[in-house]
Amino acid sequence: MSEKELSTMGKVLHLLRRIGINPAYLLIPITLSLISAIFEGFSVGLLIPILDGFFKKSFAFIHETPILKDVVQYLPEYVLEDDRMLFGVLLGGFVLMYILKNIMRYASGLSDIYFSQRAIHHLRKALFGRYLSFGKLYFDTSNVGHHSTLLLEFTKNSFTLLVEIGRFINAVFSLLVYFVIMLLISWKLTLIAIPLFMILHIAVRFIMVKTKELSHSIALRGSELGKKSVEILSTIPLVKSYSTQRQEQDRYTVISNEKARYDFQVRALGSMILPLQEVITVIFAVSILVGSLWWFGRDEIASASALIVYFYMVSNASSKFGGISSFRSTLASAAGPLDAVMDIFDEEDKHYVLGGTKEFTGLTHDISFSGLTFSYDSDRDVLRDVSFDVPKGKMTALVGATGSGKSTIISLLMRYYDCPPDTILIDGVDIREFTLPSYLSHTALVSQETLLLNDTLRNNITYGLEDVSDEDVCRAVQSARLAELIENLSEGLNTHIGDRGMKLSGGEKQRVSIARALLKGADILILDEATSSLDSHTEKLIQEAIDEAINGRTAIVIAHRLSTIKHADSIVVIDNGSLVEHGTLEELLEKRGTFYGLWEDQKFS
Repeated sequence: MSEKELSTMGKVLHLLRRIGINPAYLLIPITLSLISAIFEGFSVGLLIPILDGFFKKSFAFIHETPILKDVVQYLPEYVLEDDRMLFGVLLGGFVLMYILKNIMRYASGLSDIYFSQRAIHHLRKALFGRYLSFGKLYFDTSNVGHHSTLLLEFTKNSFTLLVEIGRFINAVFSLLVYFVIMLLISWKLTLIAIPLFMILHIAVRFIMVKTKELSHSIALRGSELGKKSVEILSTIPLVKSYSTQRQEQDRYTVISNEKARYDFQVRALGSMILPLQEVITVIFAVSILVGSLWWFGRDEIASASALIVYFYMVSNASSKFGGISSFRSTLASAAGPLDAVMDIFDEEDKHYVLGGTKEFTGLTHDISFSGLTFSYDSDRDVLRDVSFDVPKGKMTALVGATGSGKSTIISLLMRYYDCPPDTILIDGVDIREFTLPSYLSHTALVSQETLLLNDTLRNNITYGLEDVSDEDVCRAVQSARLAELIENLSEGLNTHIGDRGMKLSGGEKQRVSIARALLKGADILILDEATSSLDSHTEKLIQEAIDEAINGRTAIVIAHRLSTIKHADSIVVIDNGSLVEHGTLEELLEKRGTFYGLWEDQKFS
């Protein structure tokens, strides 16, 4: 195998260790394959005396045949003196060796399948765990379709070669056994046969190089197909409303055609191996026969039966070589998916948000933003030197134009992204010093984009919580103004709400999010434009639910409609990433500054 192929196999072994599977388990199918090859060697070796005795009509020669004479001496005297019985013993030995060979081969294949499926299962779990550990910025800059393809397809493709490894080892050991027997039959003929395998190796190597190149193209097109599928299927309303079905179908077809073409080329190259090796084998078998007669003249190279077995092994060795070629083809095909999987285990650009070691037991004084400057990349700062305090038990509102940086403040507070040191302080302690589970257990978010699972209403409300009583759920439902909705559902709280809660209206989704936040019992409540884009009646219901949720909690509210923050204890005005005003509603209106302009715009609109 080439250096690059060894590198691919090395990646597989590294990956196995990474997911907690000891590569030493591969010794089981390898050992079974070795035993199978040994039995195969014995069975082939027994063919020579069987055929010799059959042609000579006597098995007396067995008493002078090396190895066999030491084995048959343990047989009863009457068997040794009867040619028919000796023939039966040899034939029975051949059948026994052949059966044992296939039993070992089956056991090796079975252990291969078990090991590979277990490896794929563990790899899929490990990759999913890796995805869950990445920061939100990683997903902001990548595509979920690619990740779906990687989890479902690339994991399987990366470890496909584990299924083939038993066959590969069996082929290698069998070739070694064949080579030894061929040398014992005639080392001269074997010298002529060696070029056969050299030419097969060169031909297969060329095919493998092309296959490996195509493998990366197939992985890329497969990823693009996954991206396009998820992108379009998740934006069906957009496609329908603009009647772009034909355009999207054409784009999908172009990518699919490219992948199909690459798939065909790989399959065509792989299918070429078997006929190619058979043609080369036939040509060389004839060449060996003619060459041996010309080279050695009429000198007897070996007995007729030995020559029959020899040519049988040359033919069989070619198919064994095909097993090695098949493994190398699989190795080449796995290169693209394997590199994509390895990239997920790479630590670069994963944008981790790591917690500290301190346990957060609840807010006692305030949340302080101190000179907060933040950027998603190095191009521009989204926030610039933002400083303000959020006192415990008070409601603080964030207002400003779209894109001013309000949601970024919320995302940093929710630890979706990592903030610079000492820029967000909780009771005077850097937020980065608290463990994530302890901090987030005291924080709840109700966002404009409601995040719901394709599950029951109950499971969506109790998501992430354990041992929740029915009384607590009912209390949260009442406070979130969901009781009437649940009464009208045939299955009540056990109703499935569909993908992303599609069976619910926008206002109902918001109230489910509020019920979830209330049930969590968090003392820091964050609301990100929770009443935007709703009709006045629904807004009133939600505002009532929010008012009840805020009561007694520290609340940070992003308000699209400024009328909903009349009772805020403090209003922070953000403009183009900077804090421009800070005060109560009356103070800000008296200043007649940025907030006053926003207030007047909404009042007259």
